[in-house]
Amino acid sequence: MKKTILLSFFLLSIGFKNINAQTNCEVKFGVACYGSSENIFSKVDVPPSFYRGTRGLAINVNYTGFTAPAQAAFDYSKQIWESILNGTQTIKINVYFLALGSGGLLGITFPNGRKNFSGALVSDVWYPTSLANQLAGTELNVGESDFDMYLNSSANWYFGTDGICPTGKYDFASVALHEMCHGFGLVGLSKIDTAGLGSFGLLTLADFAPAFTSFPWPELDTLPGIFDHYLMTSNGALISQGAFQNPSDTLATIFKSNQIYWSGIYGLQFNNNIEPKIYAPPTFSLGSSMVHLDEATYPNGNENELMTPFATAHSSNHNPGPIAIAILKDIGWNVDPNYNDVNNIQNSNSEFQIYPNPVTDEFRVSGSEFRLGNSISISDLAGRILLQQNISEQENKIDVSNFTSGIYFVELKTESGNSILKFVKE
Repeated sequence: MKKTILLSFFLLSIGFKNINAQTNCEVKFGVACYGSSENIFSKVDVPPSFYRGTRGLAINVNYTGFTAPAQAAFDYSKQIWESILNGTQTIKINVYFLALGSGGLLGITFPNGRKNFSGALVSDVWYPTSLANQLAGTELNVGESDFDMYLNSSANWYFGTDGICPTGKYDFASVALHEMCHGFGLVGLSKIDTAGLGSFGLLTLADFAPAFTSFPWPELDTLPGIFDHYLMTSNGALISQGAFQNPSDTLATIFKSNQIYWSGIYGLQFNNNIEPKIYAPPTFSLGSSMVHLDEATYPNGNENELMTPFATAHSSNHNPGPIAIAILKDIGWNVDPNYNDVNNIQNSNSEFQIYPNPVTDEFRVSGSEFRLGNSISISDLAGRILLQQNISEQENKIDVSNFTSGIYFVELKTESGNSILKFVKE
């Protein structure tokens, strides 16, 4: 979105309440949105899944201070997410419609979180409870919301759901849709402190004063969020997985490099085998940098524009976009299989073949562009690389007999580029 900063903190809740006692393995996240007077008309419609009427996820919203038009627009955005994501555990949102000042703030969201729970795909990272509960198959945060959201009642809103946002107004449904995406996990734990050191997992309540959380504030233990887990540099170094000292001035330099990318397999697939670019401008902005898609790469009207850090008056976007949905899939969400085919990646590159597929013990990869020294890597749904080897002949036999049953991805690196193929291990 353009010219309306959409901040995102992996740890807050602007609740104006006292902080409760700390609890182990709990955390908050957060995201805010600012508006400007710039007007650029654009309109991105809802995904086709919305019109089927089926809903794979239940979202309960506790509304405070809402007018009837505002609640109807928010409920519309909620239903869009219910048509995209699948889950057995009900999502719980507290949303407040109140005056947040005249400084351009449109909204702010703070997800709750857990780590190292049964069902976590990656250990020692923080998950938003909206996702953690789905992976665990049970409610881990009984008595707490999954995220708190605050929307500015003083802003000049358009509450219609037709996407025809008038000049000078901000599309309420678009901002609500954006903020909920942060609540589902597109949010991280990076910051640069006053000494100029970049870090993961060192956020404190003081970083967000005068905001307060409605959840217990934990010790983050210098651990990243699940979104941070997949961030990488332009040369492929995974930023939060031990390659760089935490905290360090090196991390600060990386955070301001304008060269941060998403490494997850689905994000790559749904960006034409190009790693999606993350917003990391030369000036670090807490809650904006490192937690959005890149503004310049996905401009106003682009299908992936909703999850960029700026929003514009006179525009609307009612579709999270394939990259944002793929990112949620990468971190562990179950996505409706008919939304942009995120669950149905096809091996469409005719240069390569995997056979047999499904696989029992071993398979072969063949293709006319294989050359000595080209490489193959296999990763699982969590993005973990399980096998790497160089190509030594035109046809390769790959032993996966020790792999558990499930879906895996083969990345093929050749002189003409990279391709990703999916296979099923029986």
